[in-house]
Parts: sequence; structure tokens; C-alpha cells
Amino acid sequence: MDNNKKEFFRAIAILMSTIIGAGIFGLPYAAAQSGFLVAFIFLFLLLGVMLLLHLFYVTIVEKTNKEYQLTGYINRYLGGSAKKIIGFFIIITFYGSLLVYMIIGGDFLHIFLSQFVNISQTECSIILFLIGSVAIYFGLKIVSSWDLIINLMLIVIVIILFFWATQNIDFDNVKTISWNGSAISYGAILYSLLGIAAIPEVRRVFSKDNQNKNKYKKAVIIGTIIPAIIYLIFIFAVVGLAGKETTPDAIHVLGKYVSGDIIVWGSLFGFLMILSSFLSLGLALKQTYIYDFKVSKIKAWGLTCFVPLILLLIGVSDFITIIEIMGAMIGAFEGTAIILMYNKLMKPKKGIKAVGGMVILVLLLGFAYTLISLIQH
Repeated sequence: MDNNKKEFFRAIAILMSTIIGAGIFGLPYAAAQSGFLVAFIFLFLLLGVMLLLHLFYVTIVEKTNKEYQLTGYINRYLGGSAKKIIGFFIIITFYGSLLVYMIIGGDFLHIFLSQFVNISQTECSIILFLIGSVAIYFGLKIVSSWDLIINLMLIVIVIILFFWATQNIDFDNVKTISWNGSAISYGAILYSLLGIAAIPEVRRVFSKDNQNKNKYKKAVIIGTIIPAIIYLIFIFAVVGLAGKETTPDAIHVLGKYVSGDIIVWGSLFGFLMILSSFLSLGLALKQTYIYDFKVSKIKAWGLTCFVPLILLLIGVSDFITIIEIMGAMIGAFEGTAIILMYNKLMKPKKGIKAVGGMVILVLLLGFAYTLISLIQH
């Protein structure tokens, strides 16, 4: 395989490894609460929203000569006040995501290691933290080589699960609709489709002689669509099997339908996948501090790694609620910022501008609906 193709597939792998993280394991539970059909509608519509946002952000990155993370672009195109306000929420969502990875990654490692040693889930989360913090300190190049392998393995596992599950699915489980649980599906699905943090890193993958914007955009499109397809198959298989019995992390309920050995070794794979996502997102936050807030590398690394650890140790551990809030919040603030920057930079035609305005309205209403639903429950 020539170098250009390697760069193309590596770019797809990096985006996929950022998008496909802990959120995938909460999707079946979210779909079980809202009904599979509601989740399917949200997945289809929000995929369109995220493709638009990713491609808008691609354009912003391409048209800007200086290297930034998202908050740096916001500062350049929307001003310092916007950077402070939106940047505050972006940092919060970074930490929320890293915390989610520690929670679910620790859960998977606990399932695996508890077969051999007496260890708690919190201790397993700390192990993930130790591995991840060391790798983030040295940079993504240490871990990026396994991104493609992990994603290919995930695709194979989900396809095998799908074909096995079709022999045992109760189709009544996938015909349900419950709008009362729609906020959970909205937030969880939006959270699980976000790959904004990886877009600048995807651009850096391409060498100077391979800076073809069509290849860049094609990699972003493919890297966004494949996770959505994987999610749909995974949701259908798990919800079809378990229905309302689906657990928040999906893998525990699968233990009722497949052998214990498969669950144990599957949990090890899940841990490695979560670790990969933790590293990708952690590096993006570290670079945000370095490039956009002019923080030293050591301080940026400390701020990136130790805040989610502290949150975990003080007991913030409700996996589903965190991804529900984070998805709606990230979508509302990052999505709005990207569209406003795109409009200012590109001065698009009225039709495109109107579409962007509709997306902003949907994201803000979705965030408000999610907060209201959480307060009511």
C-alpha cells in the first residue's frame, strides 16, 4: 500500500477512534428507553447534522493557515469573549467525555481482570488513567498505529453479533416507541457521533504532498458514516435480544445470551477500544491547552489527565446521565460556534446559511429539552 493510501486510511481510523468511544455501549440502553424506532430516527437525522458540522469545520481548518484547536478558531473568528464562553463549555465536555471513558473502560477491565484477581471497578479505572496519562504525555504517535486494527475488529465483532442475534431476536422489541425516553436517545446518539475534536488531527495526518482537500473531506465523510452504521447494527442486535432489560453498558445483558468466555474476552477488546478513544480525546484537550490557551506542555498534560480522575474519585459516575448531558451540550455549543465561524469565513449563499440556522435551532432546542427532561426526572 502506497503512502497516500496509508495516510487516507489512517485519517479515517483516527476520526473513527474519536467518534466510537464509550458512547456506543450506552446506545442500546438509550434506544430501549425511547424505543428503537425513535432512536433510528434520531440516528438518521443527527448523522446528517454531524456530517454538516464536520464538513464545515474541515473548511474552517483548511482556510486557516495557523494551527489551532476549536477554541483557537473560535477566538480568531468570533472573538475573545466567544472563546471564553464557548471554550468554558468545551473544556467541561472534554472532561465529561474523559470521565465517561474512565468509567466504562474501568467497567470492562474489571470484567476481564476479576476472572483472575480480586480488584474493584474503581481500581480498574485508575489503571486506565495510568496507562492513558503516560501515553498522552508522549503523544498520539505512540498509539495511533492500532486505531485501524481496533476499528476493523469492532466492525467484524458487531457484524458477527448481528448475524448471530438475528436468529434469536424478538422483533416486538424493535417496534416500540416511547417519546418519554427520547431525551436520553437524543443526547446519547449526538454524543456518540461527535468527532469534532479529531478534525485538526485528521488534517495533520496528510503529508504536504498529499494535501488534497477532496481526500481530506472524503476521509471525514467515511469516518463519520461508518460509526453510524455500526451503531445502528449494534443497537438493533442488543435491543432486539434484550428489549427493556438492556443494561446501561450493554455488555452485561449480553452475558445472558452468549457464553461467559466471549463476554470476558469481549470486555478486554472493549477496554482497548475505550483506551484508544481516551488517548485521542486526551491529546486533543492537551493540544487545546497548548495551542489555544498557551499553557506549558507539562501543565496542559496535568490539567488534561487529573481533573477527570478527581471527578471519578469524588463519586461522579452515572454513565448514562453524563453522556446524555454531554451530547446535548457539545452539540449546542460546538455546533453553534462552527456554523457561526463558517458563515463569517465563507459568507455562504442564503440557502446554506438557512440550513445552518435550522441546525443551530435544533441543537439549542435539543439541549433545552434534555435539561428539562433531566429536571423533571
